[in-house]
Amino acid sequence: MTADDSRGDGDDVISIELGVSRRKLMKQLGAAGLAGGLSALAGCSSLRSSPGSDAAQMGQNDNSSGAQGSGGDGSDLPSALRVPLNPPPTADSMNLSSPTHEKREMVFVTHVVDEFMTGIMVGMNDGLHNLGWTGEFIGPSSHDPAQQVETLNTTIGRLRNGRDAIATSILNRSQYKRPIQKALENNIPVASFNTSVYAGEFNEMMETFGNVIPYVGQKFVQAGVAVGLTGYERIREMVGDGTQIVAQPTTSAPDHPALSARAEGIRMALEAQDNTKVLDTLNVSGDQSQAISRVDTQYRANPGINLILGTALQGAIAGGRLVGNNDLQDEVVVGGFDLPEPTLEGIRNGTIEFTAGQDPYSQGNMPVQMMWQYMERGIPMKDFNTGISIIDEENIEFAAKRSGSWGALENWQNQNY
Repeated sequence: MTADDSRGDGDDVISIELGVSRRKLMKQLGAAGLAGGLSALAGCSSLRSSPGSDAAQMGQNDNSSGAQGSGGDGSDLPSALRVPLNPPPTADSMNLSSPTHEKREMVFVTHVVDEFMTGIMVGMNDGLHNLGWTGEFIGPSSHDPAQQVETLNTTIGRLRNGRDAIATSILNRSQYKRPIQKALENNIPVASFNTSVYAGEFNEMMETFGNVIPYVGQKFVQAGVAVGLTGYERIREMVGDGTQIVAQPTTSAPDHPALSARAEGIRMALEAQDNTKVLDTLNVSGDQSQAISRVDTQYRANPGINLILGTALQGAIAGGRLVGNNDLQDEVVVGGFDLPEPTLEGIRNGTIEFTAGQDPYSQGNMPVQMMWQYMERGIPMKDFNTGISIIDEENIEFAAKRSGSWGALENWQNQNY
């Protein structure tokens, strides 16, 4: 979580009981002022919906020490961020008394290239340019892990062993394990960004790859909880304590582990509240026109819905369109993730209450910085949590100026880098 999600002067001590129910735990967190974020839940493996699943482990595990479960086996001890000191492929040629800083190539391979990814791309471009490295950002035009894996294999085959590097999103274990192993076997170091099912799984990564694949991105269950709590606060302020909250979570890709984890976090936050009903997560699809139609149909079938929370940009945009078309600004709260222009415009005109940012720029920039430190200085790469920022009418102008200009920055980079 970001500093924006914390409250207080930093001197307060928050105590949360152990062994309490999920409902009681969430109420304690709300009373402690953590409604805007859930950094305190990092590492709470008991909050997983289905232990071991890709979606359940997305960005919420801090089992860096390998501790599991609870009891007298030491697993209740606090865990450390364990980072193996494995030599980089450049170790034999590394001479810190006379560094050479070879020009390298670093390729980002993603599961989809869409509007959101522009923020990651410009972060990557700045990072590569500042180091004098080259690279590219490649992936399918629509959500397609199979095509991404094929691109991964092709990219690994053309990069220089021991000299170049790769970054990738990792959406599951079955498809991505072999390409990552192949890269490491060829002395091509790997970082992950935006999504990784291995995030925080130290023992598994060491057993599978003999190294840690660092993750730069959001912790998704916690982010979902923050969005769920924020949405609950906003709709409760609107309708008062006596009205039932009927919440509709949405997803644009049911097989995407990050979106599933966000949906689980949203559900956890809302189910912990009194007088609140949470409907099954609605698949609105990745097509925006389809999303608008499906949200409209769902609302007409369930007119009591007064809270719509998207796990990606499509749900919030569709919810905002529903509110605007039916003059529901005083009856329905809409929130979600990411900052595409339709979402920013919805916040400006009052059809969308808020959205959550996950710092895509750092998801592109930090892997490059960490890879340079690893390849040129031998410093192990580490996870970097990009957190969550809530954007609403209070800070929309700066958010629009910054994130709404990623495309303009990309054009400038293409002309000047």
